[in-house]
Amino acid sequence: MARTDRQVADAAAIAERLLVVLRRRHGCPGIAYGLRHDGTTVLFGADGVADLATGAPVDVATTRFRCASITKTFTATLVLQLVERGQLRLDDAVTTWLPWTRRTLGADVTVRHLLLHAGGVIRDGSNAWDDTTMPDREALHRELGAAATFGAPSERFRYSNMAYALLGEVLEAATKTPFAALLRRRIARPLDLAQTDADLTAVSRRALATGYYAAWPDEPRRAAAHVEARAIAPAGGLVSTVGDLLAYEQAHLPGDDRLLSELSKREMQRPQWQRATEPHYGLGWMTWHVGGISVVGHSGGYPGFTTKIAFSPRDRLCAAVLTNAISPVAALGVDAIYGSIDAVGSRWEEASAPSPWHTRAELASYGGIYRDNFGTLVVGRVHNALLVVPAEDVQPFAGASLLTATGPRRFLVASGYDFGFVGEQVRFRTDRRGAVTTLVWGPHPYVRIGP
Repeated sequence: MARTDRQVADAAAIAERLLVVLRRRHGCPGIAYGLRHDGTTVLFGADGVADLATGAPVDVATTRFRCASITKTFTATLVLQLVERGQLRLDDAVTTWLPWTRRTLGADVTVRHLLLHAGGVIRDGSNAWDDTTMPDREALHRELGAAATFGAPSERFRYSNMAYALLGEVLEAATKTPFAALLRRRIARPLDLAQTDADLTAVSRRALATGYYAAWPDEPRRAAAHVEARAIAPAGGLVSTVGDLLAYEQAHLPGDDRLLSELSKREMQRPQWQRATEPHYGLGWMTWHVGGISVVGHSGGYPGFTTKIAFSPRDRLCAAVLTNAISPVAALGVDAIYGSIDAVGSRWEEASAPSPWHTRAELASYGGIYRDNFGTLVVGRVHNALLVVPAEDVQPFAGASLLTATGPRRFLVASGYDFGFVGEQVRFRTDRRGAVTTLVWGPHPYVRIGP
């Protein structure tokens, strides 16, 4: 069944609360996030700061982030564009375009192998992805010239940033155009991605969030230096915003021919390398499931930044979560968005009976973030009922409960986690103005701490 606008709107409200809890629980300085459904933006927000020293807030519209390996999907898109134009073949030997690789790469490694991380190419070499300068092309050639591979092509999946650096050079050899200019000309301009660059520029530096390394709870976050990706740019140099990334994902949905044909998009998004566990890998895209939703996307990690995007071709959904810290929040955030959509959709019919005591708008007023000594609950509307999600659980939707109204401010825990309060009554308290202040969940009063 197709996702309706109303379903996605209810899910987006739940997801946004979960994103806020995730950022704060994990001590992530800042987060920006967005969700589109069938071309309409239904979630576009931010929480936290872009810089801890100044306290400048994250602005979802203008704050830029290092997007890291999301870049690989741009590189793969450029490759497929050349294939469609007859300028390149997926089964071309890499040595055909980069003769300097003949001694260490061999003639059997193809463009397709590089796209699939199946060429046996080393992952990073000596590049530690830290505050030191990323390798330039001379250093990259020197290192790959010494030991480019660890095994035979098609022998196993092995993620490789070096492989995508090589793809960037193949693109340049085939087009006689620098990679940054190629990305700008063939992806950014057609989609009007005004805040997207292949690597740091003078303009993007001014809008870039400060990134922070991982830290123990009792340690301060250490800022990462803003280093250029240089020769690694085709693997991880991208700088962008939530809005630009949502527009980019939109162009990869069925029916949009601004970047690629339908056949090329299907080939990119098809899981061509089946790993033992998800995610599987296509041509530049990862594929996995969140609940019952099949998504296509990519994660990214750069010094001080962790990011993730994911779209559902079937449901015409696009999501992006960007953070300025080495943290699990971006990945958990994408799961929260699609998990909310899946949870709302699966309970929609059960929640269809209208409440005699509440309009849908009144039900929405109960939504919020609630906290007591036992943790944090997120409450949101689902059709004509409420959903309560234990926000700090490892699998929050596994413990979610549906509430159906039994009176003004009173609800029955109609279904959900059978270690909880299924079959019992819960109630909400309000202040003198009628604003909801507390959820009495079993014997526990959870105080509302956020909208």
